[in-house]
Amino acid sequence: MEGFLTSIGDFLNTLGPLIVLPVVIAILGMVLGQKWDSAVRSGLMTAVAFVGIFLTVGLLGETVSVIGEAFAQNTGTGLDVIDIGWPAASALAFGTPVGNLIIPLGIVLNLILLALGLTQTLDVDIWNFWHMAFVGAIVHYVTGSFALALYAAAFSLVVALFLADWSAPLVQKHFKIPGISIPHLQSASYMLLAAPFASLINRIPVLKNMKVDPDAIRKRLGLIGEPMVLGFIIGALLAFFAGQSLTDVILTAVNIAAVMLLIPRMVAILVEALTPVAEAARKFMAKRFGKRELYIGMDSAILAGNPTVIAAGLLLVPVEILLALALSPLGNRTLPFIDLADGVFVAALLAPLVAGDVILTTLLGAIVMGIGLIFTTLLAPAVTQLVNSSAAGLDIPSGFGAYTVMSDGAMPVSYGLYYLFQTPAAIAVVVSLLLLGGLYWLKRKYPLGG
Repeated sequence: MEGFLTSIGDFLNTLGPLIVLPVVIAILGMVLGQKWDSAVRSGLMTAVAFVGIFLTVGLLGETVSVIGEAFAQNTGTGLDVIDIGWPAASALAFGTPVGNLIIPLGIVLNLILLALGLTQTLDVDIWNFWHMAFVGAIVHYVTGSFALALYAAAFSLVVALFLADWSAPLVQKHFKIPGISIPHLQSASYMLLAAPFASLINRIPVLKNMKVDPDAIRKRLGLIGEPMVLGFIIGALLAFFAGQSLTDVILTAVNIAAVMLLIPRMVAILVEALTPVAEAARKFMAKRFGKRELYIGMDSAILAGNPTVIAAGLLLVPVEILLALALSPLGNRTLPFIDLADGVFVAALLAPLVAGDVILTTLLGAIVMGIGLIFTTLLAPAVTQLVNSSAAGLDIPSGFGAYTVMSDGAMPVSYGLYYLFQTPAAIAVVVSLLLLGGLYWLKRKYPLGG
């Protein structure tokens, strides 16, 4: 049975998102009652939208990586634990025994929770199940138990679904994308950690009333406040302070301006593709389950086109480098590197908590990553063992004795379970189930934006 599930997971992972995703959306649409031609159109348009999103987010990542590397080198940090980034981490996670099983396990578990009415999210973002596999690999390092590692991965998946349900009303309202939720474990975990700080910020009049959001900036500054122009200015400033040549400064600025303009257009195509599916889902659930809603769980990349998300993601590049330096006396040894390009995924679900204010979103990102940097250092032994034991050829920086992953090492789920499973297994399981019950209560009683 394990071999059969592993082969399914390997097959889906080999096909990749741009092959499987349109098929999943088309089949889902027909199951929910769409006509076959409308369902096929939704599936194909979803694929087209993600081609555009992946290309533009990839351009953003390449541009920001160069800036981040320059910042890191120019500061002469002396930090000795290097961030290998999510691409290497996902390869590591999928290469573990838990990673081989996580896609079929995740699909089955999601369907069971939907049937029981415990979640409203149907997660089609199956490639990001690697985050759950990563958590499982961390727990396997601590316990040496495959069963507990599999439990930790399943626990992480349920957390992602509950957080997606919890944040869906606010996400849909803020980003104007109906019928979706974001079960992306990385972004959703950051949102959970940031929520108490956002609540405090929203109670301080001087911060709450700043209103440094794209609309306000556009009204105050005219052309300079346009997302494309704002992206050009931010890109140019970051490239200049990173010490790039004049030619590279201009090229970086144009690249960022292009991203600010193009990603929203791609997201608009995605919304057009998913709207008929979301409407079919609403009718399907109303007919069979009364007022129950069904959300389509998507990658937080679909939020990357928001001007606040892009601007805050860019500002987090120097902020994270400065945080790493400032926190070194408190035990941080992590040098932010590859995942400096991941700022949009940090900011994606923080922006709605502060009504899209760029400065406050960046502030929340700094808080989340400031806490996370300490834990990425503490998780370095586990990540280093994964790197050293992996048979995969990984593209990672050389010259460092220890490795970590900022994107996932900074998630509360990762370091929470890392420490929890250092207690006796029975205690860890009971406490984690109690936490899961608390999260279920939170999403039922106090949904964000509800």
